[in-house]
Amino acid sequence: MAAHDGGWLNASRLFGGSVSAQGIAVYLTAEDDAIEIHNRLNALGSIPPRLYVVPLPDAGGAIPLFAPNPATRAATTTPAWTDVEHQLLAMTRLKLVVFDPLQPLCALDLNVPENAQFVCSRLAALAAITGASVMVSHHFAKREAWTPEQAREAIRGTGGLVDGVRAVYALWQARNEDAKAVLKALHLPFQRGAVVFGGVVKANGRANLKVVTFVRDDRGLLCDRTADLQRSKTTTEDLLPQLKQAIAGAAVDGKPYTKTGINGVYERRFEMPEAFHTIGKHTLVAMVETLLASEAIVQAMADRSKSVKWLDVPDGELAQGDPSFSVGFIKRHGGQLEQREGASNDD
Repeated sequence: MAAHDGGWLNASRLFGGSVSAQGIAVYLTAEDDAIEIHNRLNALGSIPPRLYVVPLPDAGGAIPLFAPNPATRAATTTPAWTDVEHQLLAMTRLKLVVFDPLQPLCALDLNVPENAQFVCSRLAALAAITGASVMVSHHFAKREAWTPEQAREAIRGTGGLVDGVRAVYALWQARNEDAKAVLKALHLPFQRGAVVFGGVVKANGRANLKVVTFVRDDRGLLCDRTADLQRSKTTTEDLLPQLKQAIAGAAVDGKPYTKTGINGVYERRFEMPEAFHTIGKHTLVAMVETLLASEAIVQAMADRSKSVKWLDVPDGELAQGDPSFSVGFIKRHGGQLEQREGASNDD
């Protein structure tokens, strides 16, 4: 937790963990000017007194902290790095240093493993001598990333940049279909770019490897909504009674389901309650198999059928050998199946 004016800021969670120390935080930003920084900080609330932000565009522009040696072309630090290091060492109770982003502060080619390793070693040394956590933001290359593994591979530069730090936390945009599902579950309207996933993609020690779902709020801030999604999510086990009821109802209406095929539960899932509409094929079939294994439903053979395939409850007319197949189609109305056109005993 972080102290502020005799009270406590709500900072109990950070990347899925807890804040274990408090003190001075220094944030050097190479891209945002003072006006933008103030807007962002004010969106978060009162500005903590021990936060020091240096918007480099207002301080003469970003100056490289790492550059090739003019004589040997080997990677080295610049006088600007030395100045920053000395100023940070003079601060008591320094707990966090952030460089955002790395690229404007580095005149080295980070596609070269030796350069990446040099930068990482200097950042590690800074953390060691100051006792502070050192964080660096870095961009993705122009490639798609939909999983933590893909996000790790998409980090710009050589893999030595990832290998040279203790932990890497990545943020990647959700695909439209995933974003729509998240926002629908949270009862929010769809907006492009509103959903971002995040997670630890590399760690030298123990880490929370769960993927976090962030949703952008009205202030433009990414807020962790993972817990809200978990509370709103209905498990497949919770849906088994509804699936059994839907199977029984379809059999009574003369339009029974099969496990798979053109009459399969997945192919006709939109006749069922809305909770089944977004369930994947393999998951839905597995749910049917669970009901079959527990004998909550059975597969029956109807007149003139050549296979045991129609789903029904054990005491249903279809299961008991008295099927009634209907022609026409079934329309969902008000949450109930409404029969259209006539009926026949032909399957």
